[in-house]
Amino acid sequence: MKNSSMKDKKLIFISILTIIITWGVLSTYINNSIYLPKLSEVLKELIYIVAKSDFIKNIGYSLLRGIISFFISLLIAVLLGIASSFNKIFYNFFYPINSILKSIPTIAFILIALIWLNKNYAPYLIGIVIAFPILYESTVNSILNSNKDLYEMMNSFNVNFIGILLNLYIQSILISISQIATSTFSLVFKVVIAGEVFGQPSYGIGTAIQGEKINFNTAGLFSWIIIVAILCFITDKIILLLTNKILKGGRYIVD
Repeated sequence: MKNSSMKDKKLIFISILTIIITWGVLSTYINNSIYLPKLSEVLKELIYIVAKSDFIKNIGYSLLRGIISFFISLLIAVLLGIASSFNKIFYNFFYPINSILKSIPTIAFILIALIWLNKNYAPYLIGIVIAFPILYESTVNSILNSNKDLYEMMNSFNVNFIGILLNLYIQSILISISQIATSTFSLVFKVVIAGEVFGQPSYGIGTAIQGEKINFNTAGLFSWIIIVAILCFITDKIILLLTNKILKGGRYIVD
């Protein structure tokens, strides 16, 4: 069942309304802005943050780091994934490396990256390494699990390796990556921001969040959470639009 068929705007609205009412009741009951600010305080702080001169720079640098990290990781993962799928030496060499990368706690790698690189470049490495195992495994699995009958058919018609790669395996990779692109980019974006929180580059959402934390401005923290959620929603829609446009109208023999 497709996700779109599961969505119900009325139920989503009720869920959002329930969250707002619950927040309002709890914040009034607690009556302490440090623990849980009122919605009016968050809204006021949100307007103040958006109006600041460095707002565009903060979100721009974070988005740029996230986008660059994602595409570098995607390029490396696809190239190594293709190599691993057709060569046992590559596959077995990268198997433990990929397993280690998957098992490293995100916070631990953030600290390691900040030791290895300066505060401006560490977020890139963090995003690349966190996304790599997901994209690499998706690439390998899409090739290894591709339609064997189609491969045999193309082989029987003497289609060369490049033709099979482009018309069968690359199509499988595109479809597989498109299914995880939104969730993977959102993950990259969030870990890049986490790296900024610890590294404190000149501009970035993480730098702004750390500033709010130092000042015990919980309303500011919630405002940035809302901003990040909106940015993730927008980027998800853009990625879906791009992937649909790339795949739209194509007759994919792997379907």
